[in-house]
Amino acid sequence: MRLIGYIQGADHARTFGDFLYAQGIGNQVDREQGDRFEVWIQSEDQVERGKDYLREFQSNPKGQHFVDAASKAKEQRLREALEKEAYAKKVKDSREITNPGPEVSTGRLTLILMVICGVVFLLQSFWNEELVFKWLGISKYQRGGGSLGLPEVRQGQVWRVITPIFMHGSFIHIFFNLMWMRILGTIIEYRQGWKWLLVVVLVTGGVSNLAQYYISGPMFYGISGVVFGLLGYIWMKGKFDPLAGMFMPQGVVFMMLLWLGLGVSGALEAGFGMRVANTAHIGGLVAGCLLGLLNSLRRTAR
Repeated sequence: MRLIGYIQGADHARTFGDFLYAQGIGNQVDREQGDRFEVWIQSEDQVERGKDYLREFQSNPKGQHFVDAASKAKEQRLREALEKEAYAKKVKDSREITNPGPEVSTGRLTLILMVICGVVFLLQSFWNEELVFKWLGISKYQRGGGSLGLPEVRQGQVWRVITPIFMHGSFIHIFFNLMWMRILGTIIEYRQGWKWLLVVVLVTGGVSNLAQYYISGPMFYGISGVVFGLLGYIWMKGKFDPLAGMFMPQGVVFMMLLWLGLGVSGALEAGFGMRVANTAHIGGLVAGCLLGLLNSLRRTAR
């Protein structure tokens, strides 16, 4: 902060401070003694502009452009105060993204999706896994990996594009997927409603399943493609539409990309024997990011 000079009179000091503010020059006007005020400029690269304006103001303190700018500054300050108030109401502390807390219950649609996954997993585990897969898998036939045959879908069984997200291969698989599904789904549902969450789930689920089928065939399942889609959606909303009240901590983004990289590199399968639907993860993430970006641009354009 640099002192650029002095102004006589409280009214003149206030007018000049507001004028600088309207010009985008951060400043501070302090009473030095009596009716004499110090003028400080916050940024070093704006000091010379501030000095030029001060000389102009001292030669003609009642200039109309100074009065108009001061009035504009008051409106600008009011608008910024209202925006900060709205931001404070909507934006949660970054810790809340991974811990909604007891005061925030699981969203209804989020809970329904989790229950469906749980029921399907029980049927797989204690009834007939092969039959469940025939009903819910994207295709019963060993076709894919470069072919978008999908004979059942073309015959009208369009639900198969989505239903693989409800099946899981192990308790660990479903536990971690549903843990993240509860957190991320609830955030979107509370901020934008269950209908929009449904859109995000259907789009990211469909894209991730079709991408995985096209690259590797029909032998896959799990809601992790949707989870990556929700992560990408909230990530983009936090960057481009912060007033929406959704935020993704950098640590979570890093872990998401690290897990994605380990899967693509083959390290998870080689080191732990984990078969990972990498294409579904990538497809879901890309679809979620695009949805988040487009939704943010649409809201901010209003």
